Amino acid sequence: MLAALPETTVLERPAVARTKAAAGRATDRRITALAIGAAAVYVALAALSLFAPVSLSEGGWLPLHLALAGGAVTAIAGVMPFFSASVASVAPAAPCIRLAGVLGVALGAAVVTAARAFTSGDSSAALAAGGGLIYLGALAAVAAATLLPLRRALGTRRVVLATSYGAALAAVAVGTTIATLFVGGWRPVVGAWDVLKPAHAWLNVVGFVSLVVAASLLHLLPTVAGARIGKERSGRLVILALSAGPFLIAAGLATRLWAGTATGALLTLAGSLLLAWHARGIHARRGRWNTDATWHGFALASLLAAVAWFVVAIAIAAWGTVEGGASAAGWRPATFIVPLAAGWIVQALIGSWTHLVPSVGPGGLVRHAQQRGLLGRLALARWAAFQAGTGALALGLPLGRPELAIPGAILLVGSGGASLALLAASLVTSEQQDVRGAARTAA
Repeated sequence: MLAALPETTVLERPAVARTKAAAGRATDRRITALAIGAAAVYVALAALSLFAPVSLSEGGWLPLHLALAGGAVTAIAGVMPFFSASVASVAPAAPCIRLAGVLGVALGAAVVTAARAFTSGDSSAALAAGGGLIYLGALAAVAAATLLPLRRALGTRRVVLATSYGAALAAVAVGTTIATLFVGGWRPVVGAWDVLKPAHAWLNVVGFVSLVVAASLLHLLPTVAGARIGKERSGRLVILALSAGPFLIAAGLATRLWAGTATGALLTLAGSLLLAWHARGIHARRGRWNTDATWHGFALASLLAAVAWFVVAIAIAAWGTVEGGASAAGWRPATFIVPLAAGWIVQALIGSWTHLVPSVGPGGLVRHAQQRGLLGRLALARWAAFQAGTGALALGLPLGRPELAIPGAILLVGSGGASLALLAASLVTSEQQDVRGAARTAA
């Protein structure tokens, strides 16, 4: 009877499972690195488009959508599922789903941008609407890759991640649908575009991008700072405020009710202040690094400065929303778009990829050490120039002062471009080393 029983390989099965898990993690990291690289290309194009003719940039539409809809969301499409699986300690989603999300977002943003910038008439509307549909489909893939693995997670992290990322994905789905219907020429949306335009922006830029960045920083910032990831109530309140605030603003604008917009604006402002308070506590208990001090310092300083600019941007935007009521009068993006887009979102991307590329990218200890060395070069100069450029452009743009705006743009583009160049150099150098290493192994 004992001989008839099936054989068991108790010791081999865990080893096989660990091997499969390691392979899955490696693929997940490559997809994340691909998304970061694609986002960096979009940010570089956005910087170059600042110097494009006004007719091509549509008064700032082109650089904003390249940086946000292209760069920020492509990065999020790669990083958010990675964070979801890593923080919850579960296996990542299938690589095909992950790739569909990253590539679909990048392609959809490119189609919409090209349609608006280089075509006109019915062909422009049809192409832009098609790009919007690709974008929405890609967001569905990102949602699946982010939320489905959480079914296997345990503990409170599952609830926190599902709540924050789920609310963010719902916001971008609504905001992108509004924009897609507009570019497609649907009359009810076109007729109410004066209030739906700011609603679309609040949902996409704050309800999605800013919420995802803020929720991710609750886990990433302690890691970068070398501090323990705590369970502070302020972190949960940040998610609650930034989840509900943009929806209340959008609903108030759509229904033209001042109470909704004012409540949502104040709630969003409270969320930004809570995030700053949370970041202050993490900085107070930060670790002390004995190696790669400039790399550690640049990543941490960039993330902390990004949070500070977020508070500034939301304070200005919230004041305009409360003062202007549920109408287009309160929507004055020139007053806050630089702190929000450059100071907060782009700088958070720079700080994040500075930390993530040598941490989760493909390669071993030697490769990552070389990447840290490259990404830490001229750290203080790059960081200071970025803050000075953001401040000068943030003042010069709404005041109509070119003597401030032009030097600010040059500093911003120069420092951001330097960070992009170092990122590209770290990836290219490491790739060449991998090729040479593989050739030596084969020989």
